[in-house]
Amino acid sequence: MVRVFVEPTGRRIEPFGDPPGEALIHNRPLSAWQRDAFDALGLEVVAEPPQGQPHLVIPDTLYTNASALKKFLDGAGGQNAVLVLKESLFGQYTSPIQPDLTHIDSGWRFEKVRFVGADPNAPVKEVVVDPEEKEVRIPTPAYYMGKDKLELGLPKDPVMTIHHWVHVLWANQIAWAVEALAIPKWRWTARVIWAAMRAMSLNKYRILNKLNRIGKNCDIHPTAVVEYSVLGDGVSVGPHSRVRFSVLGDKVSILGGSQALFSVLGNNAIIGETSTLNFSVLYPEAVANQAIMQLCVMGRRAVTTRGSLAIDLNFHQDIRVPLDGQFHNTGQRTLGSAYGHGVKVGSGVWMSSGRMLPNDAFVIQNPDDIIRRMPKNLEYDGPLIVDTGALVPWGK
Repeated sequence: MVRVFVEPTGRRIEPFGDPPGEALIHNRPLSAWQRDAFDALGLEVVAEPPQGQPHLVIPDTLYTNASALKKFLDGAGGQNAVLVLKESLFGQYTSPIQPDLTHIDSGWRFEKVRFVGADPNAPVKEVVVDPEEKEVRIPTPAYYMGKDKLELGLPKDPVMTIHHWVHVLWANQIAWAVEALAIPKWRWTARVIWAAMRAMSLNKYRILNKLNRIGKNCDIHPTAVVEYSVLGDGVSVGPHSRVRFSVLGDKVSILGGSQALFSVLGNNAIIGETSTLNFSVLYPEAVANQAIMQLCVMGRRAVTTRGSLAIDLNFHQDIRVPLDGQFHNTGQRTLGSAYGHGVKVGSGVWMSSGRMLPNDAFVIQNPDDIIRRMPKNLEYDGPLIVDTGALVPWGK
């Protein structure tokens, strides 16, 4: 039996302060995804590196699956080895802001993912692991996105590390693909045929509706649209709401007129009325109330209120994010913001793209920009403005 040592990195995921093993991917902690991979391969987890015995070493930040680890172990063949993720669109998308990662001709060398053979002083070989990605290219206006197409690599076998909230976001985005690409084509075909039979239609939207996985005691309004999503127990979806390609934990509430698209919501999370949540992650008990969010992450019990907005596009250059006191290029021009655990954001607060609020921050609009005083006998024949909380004629 091969032993595996999960090496502590001491990393804390900004801005949440959580250890990597607690980072949530499709509502499961990273440590659970690692255990699944170990169990599938029959690996024995050890508390310390076994001296003089061959063993696998991975950092506690690693997000991968059994298939990718098996490729690496087979390639190592019991000798000293380091993992290299094959050059790919997936690697280009997820490699930014990852320490201990070196870009070489064949791909990205993960210095912390290694196999230690019987002779630790023997040469180290590089084992290239193919993510077996499905390439997706979506045409986009160059004047809008800065390029004429959006290129994505959806991996069957992911290899990435979780150091930052953007990694939490990206891991949640690709987890759908990891699950879907692991299903044999014949099973996919059978599943779609069975869904079409139950829908009694070949309409793709009706088929998507029959591909949902819905838990017990859910309350879905007849005017709501739910397509190819996973709903936990006790989920409530209000009138004229949309839930598409999303994962909802137990007792999630989607209020009327709201939408969750390609998003992951933790247990007891709430999307308030007429809110929009696209490609985002809400930790348990987070509340996005009458907000517009895209490519964002909200921590546990974080709350946003009416009119709050996360800017998610930079027209002129890639968005940078802070990590360890420095700004790092994400390689993306579209990215939202992160809200730490317990954050409260008042009405009308806008967040710049790529920024994050620390845990328990309480942010409100500047009172000087809010009408608080109405001067007596106010005379005006034109527009009025707010000046240090008072309503005054513009230009006077």
